[in-house]
Amino acid sequence: MKNSEKPKESAAIERGRRAESLLAEIFERAGWRVEREPHRQRSQLDMIVRRPGVVYGVEVKAAVEGRGDRLVPLFAQAVLQSLRGAGRNAAPLAVVAAPKISQRAADQVLKFAEHYAPDAAAGVVDFDGLRLFRGPHLDELNAEAPRMSSFASKSPRISGHLFSDLNQWMLKVLLAPEIPEALLSAPRGQYRNASQLARAANVSVMSAFRFVQQLQDEGYQSEAGPYLNLVRREDLFRRWQASAVRSVKEVPMHYLLKGDPRAQLRKVVGSGRACLALFAAADALKLGFVEGVPPYVYLERLQPSNLSAWKNLRQCESGELPDLILRQAPAPQSVFRGLVRPNGVAASDVLQIWADVASHPSRGREQADLIRKRVLERVIEGKR
Repeated sequence: MKNSEKPKESAAIERGRRAESLLAEIFERAGWRVEREPHRQRSQLDMIVRRPGVVYGVEVKAAVEGRGDRLVPLFAQAVLQSLRGAGRNAAPLAVVAAPKISQRAADQVLKFAEHYAPDAAAGVVDFDGLRLFRGPHLDELNAEAPRMSSFASKSPRISGHLFSDLNQWMLKVLLAPEIPEALLSAPRGQYRNASQLARAANVSVMSAFRFVQQLQDEGYQSEAGPYLNLVRREDLFRRWQASAVRSVKEVPMHYLLKGDPRAQLRKVVGSGRACLALFAAADALKLGFVEGVPPYVYLERLQPSNLSAWKNLRQCESGELPDLILRQAPAPQSVFRGLVRPNGVAASDVLQIWADVASHPSRGREQADLIRKRVLERVIEGKR
């Protein structure tokens, strides 16, 4: 039995040594001074890393698989050992490693760290190139693992959908400092890297890394300057608007009881996760000029169960003119994170309206052009 366990033990030791060597190399390449196996300390930390103004006592644990249920317990153990070993002269840093770690598993570790180990810095690395760190002075170490083989990397990179739901939200976060707060709800700041953007936008570090990489690959991210900055905006905004031309589920509705249309609409919007959209939202932001179009209301999901929640609404019969149109939000994260509340009524933000309304047959292009002229011209041209 002992003989059969030796190969497993040997493999674990080798995996641990590889993880330590990898971590030391990451810090050394970034200009940190690394002291391996500082056994003079009672805690026997794996290493101490330092640079002017910061010292970390580091404990790293290596898993055979990059699954969350394997990584989180090892991370918890590393936290305890790093907290005990760091002492007064260093900050604790707990790191877990594995041959390959998925985004979901990495997010599990970092979420666990945020909730249960706020006093320790955290790191997740794998042998394919993933590096995710949370803690003071550690953002510059972050990197996403390459997704292509060496053969495939000779071909041009094929990026994912630049205008996915979360990517649209992160675009809004990057543009927010240039747009009045009354027209867009989003954090307003400048971000040096994807990690800072991820924290501000409340998305995973991996999502922010992929987004920033896509911007760089397609030439929309400036290489100059210390902060993330969008360039070639005319083309970027043109593509953003074109991406909104898609089939969207919507249902025309009729009020059962007649009354003040504005009061009834306010009640519909205020009764759940809903907001004014398209022309109705433009009117609420005092940017509208198109009349005669029924108000649109965005829902996160448009299902029969949603429709039954409004007792004073029924679906229109064939040929019946609607009082309002319920529409499934095409990008719910972007829509509902960015919404504003003029006069206390939830409404889509100005960027969402501009993107969504342009393809509408009822003078939607003119509405979008008006919004550009009055609000977005300097933003699109990159003039602050």
